[in-house]
Amino acid sequence: MVVMSEQRISLDRLRVGVYVRLELRWIEHPFAFNSFKIKSENQIKVLKDLGISSVVYKPEKSDQPPLPPAEVGVPEALDVASVFKKPADADPILQKRKQERIRRLKEQQRRFQKCEREFQKTFRQAKRVIKSLSTGSLEAKGEADSLLQTMVESLLTQRDVVINLMHVKSLNEDVFYHTLNVALLALLLGREVGLTEEELRWLGLGALFHDVGKQRIPRKYLIKRGPLTPVERKLLQLHPIYGEEIAKQIEDFPEESLKVIRQHHETNDGQGYPDRLKADEISLLAKVISIANTYDSLCNPLDPEEAMTPHEALSHMFCRIRDRFDESLLSRFIRVMGIYPPGSLVELSNGLIGMVISINPKDRLRPNILIYDPAVPKREAVIFELEDDPDVTIKRSLRPSQVQAEVYYYLNPRTPMDYFI
Repeated sequence: MVVMSEQRISLDRLRVGVYVRLELRWIEHPFAFNSFKIKSENQIKVLKDLGISSVVYKPEKSDQPPLPPAEVGVPEALDVASVFKKPADADPILQKRKQERIRRLKEQQRRFQKCEREFQKTFRQAKRVIKSLSTGSLEAKGEADSLLQTMVESLLTQRDVVINLMHVKSLNEDVFYHTLNVALLALLLGREVGLTEEELRWLGLGALFHDVGKQRIPRKYLIKRGPLTPVERKLLQLHPIYGEEIAKQIEDFPEESLKVIRQHHETNDGQGYPDRLKADEISLLAKVISIANTYDSLCNPLDPEEAMTPHEALSHMFCRIRDRFDESLLSRFIRVMGIYPPGSLVELSNGLIGMVISINPKDRLRPNILIYDPAVPKREAVIFELEDDPDVTIKRSLRPSQVQAEVYYYLNPRTPMDYFI
């Protein structure tokens, strides 16, 4: 594909269909993006009211070329002194709308920062619980109950639960992040299918300890990349049995949670392990965990090069390995996560690239997206709510290899992904 060079043009050459880029800070103009296609004469008027003399024209994204230059006109060079003048006659409605966007952006950034702090707090607590469980400690179960009580109450009392993408992972503690991911995603699905508060706590307890049996598996097999030998695979497949044995050491450990631990690798088609159970032989809670566990394992495998995007993981589960899951539960999981789950790299209909960072519970096809814009510092990156602009939609999902390295780093500096509410 031939990509034409950007050109600077004066404002008198603008017309509908020309794609432009503004050399202004995002907060210094009333438009949703720094780059956009002109759709109306009013937009041209607003640009002229900003006090700039020229914009950057992007030929490859334009529907038609700009008007030919006038014989006598403004030279096509940026007047640095007039990059931005706050015009007295700027459209007050657009200015007000932009100020509201800025207010909401700051509020959203504060909300994400709070979510990051809560995630770290929850992670530390979950890590302590998982580490101490192997001792058979009643204290570990008590702390797990306390943690789950908080998570379940949050899920049950919040009408709209938003899944946020986290970027706080330490590669040396993958197992604990995986456990917390699975617990959270399972609880979200459990709420979606109408589990009671008690059932959600049983589900969460089983999720927190679903991989505890791996403590009895030599670490070299747990971290091995590439195919396992038949002997290694058979050894690894013992971890659900070991996990059940460990959990049974704790007094009053719920029977339903024990089933989750033993059955989380059983599949609907009877090809799972350790007991090759089928369909109705598998606990409902274990079926829920199986979906959450598979999804996170596809997104965050041992080898990062094998990682699927969240969008690909859901597509793979639904189109390729659907027989392994309860189909009704899988459909509800896709509904919870959205067609484009947090962590999905996407191209928008206006040509911009972004990463989904949270779901819009009111319209899961229009999530909230972190926008790549080299003109905006990464720490001030714009979070765009698709519901704000019905003309902008998601065009397609992208793999990391389909975007330039600087774009990927701007949007997602760490490959592993974690979720929180």
